[in-house]
Amino acid sequence: VPANASLVGEHAFSGQGVPESFKFAIGAAQDLMPPIALRQAQAGGATQLEWAALPTARAYFIAAMGAKEGSENEAVFWTSSEQREIGMGLVDYQTNPAVDRWLKEGVLLAPGVTQCAVPKGIFGDGGSAMLRMVAYGSEINLAHPPRPADPKVAWEPEWAVKIRVKSVANAMLGMDIEEMTRGAGGQAPSSGEPAPPPPKEDANPLNPTNLLKGILGR
Repeated sequence: VPANASLVGEHAFSGQGVPESFKFAIGAAQDLMPPIALRQAQAGGATQLEWAALPTARAYFIAAMGAKEGSENEAVFWTSSEQREIGMGLVDYQTNPAVDRWLKEGVLLAPGVTQCAVPKGIFGDGGSAMLRMVAYGSEINLAHPPRPADPKVAWEPEWAVKIRVKSVANAMLGMDIEEMTRGAGGQAPSSGEPAPPPPKEDANPLNPTNLLKGILGR
């Protein structure tokens, strides 16, 4: 998707069997969300996460998963939630009521929050983890004709549209997304020396690199 792409404006669908009324407008609140510019830095042993607030984000959620240091069969989960929440299903589209409810319960970060810290020692002194972050946009549901205010009135819409938006970032804990992009480019060192051989494949499914490959489809 080009950086200047936008969904704002009038949209219409046509074709055999498609109602002529299938036309609707998308506003700025449901436009494509910008990427999450996630930055990471070490501060007293903790990993400080920072990002620029997205203008249409309703809330944020961050989750990290990695193998426990010294163990190949035990996984460790950390999330930005104030509650005990693994969050495996939260890095996905969510309804507006669900986001609002989880904000009140402290499961999600408020839209004005721009930083969070992963405490020292969560994954061991030398452990690594896969980090995932999501910014939730606002969902809208459109239909024609609109639903009547009186629930007793019969309603048979000619068409209905659900629009959901989100922005998701994937990274290794302690490594900026830009650093990962540069590392994945496979560029030779600027000094002209041959590039080092790729690391050996690790079959352990809890290895954070393998988890990230599975999510990104690489």
